[in-house]
Amino acid sequence: MIYINKNFENTYIVFQNGMIMEEKLNDLIYENKRLKEEIERLRKYISLPGYERRALIEIYSKFAERSVSPIILTDEHEFILYANEAFCNLLGHSKENIVNKNLRQFTNREEFSSFQVNTELRKKGIASAYESILIKNDGTNIPVHISASPVLNDENKLICIMAIIMDLRPFLKSPENINKLNW
Repeated sequence: MIYINKNFENTYIVFQNGMIMEEKLNDLIYENKRLKEEIERLRKYISLPGYERRALIEIYSKFAERSVSPIILTDEHEFILYANEAFCNLLGHSKENIVNKNLRQFTNREEFSSFQVNTELRKKGIASAYESILIKNDGTNIPVHISASPVLNDENKLICIMAIIMDLRPFLKSPENINKLNW
């Protein structure tokens, strides 16, 4: 049996066999207070705007990083939040030259309009696939197939858009078909 006697500064735990073990209650109180403060700090961090987006982007980027397919995450204004190495290689740019840039920098005006229309579909929770053109760093047009899906939170609010891209050049039969795309 355990008895606990409190003396203003110390706590004594008295065991049935008469042994007394002195514990510094202050250490436990301090540790408890420190943990409560840490929990509160984390609660505030989680409640900050964008936490949900950052967490989901981190999860999706871990999935995408090892993919051999080019993958990007964009926001509702067509800014690239994340690009995997395969996407960077496709366009011939470093990640630093792609992330936080707008997709309009990597396509032509007509195709960018198509991206904007498709972003409106993502805002409504609709996924789709379509063909488009991306522009490599040397100015070459790259025909691509894009499969884009909205990433929604529990309230069906758009967090970001995930796009998996397939380079269509290997599937074109002749250089003339590629040149037709280089308008």
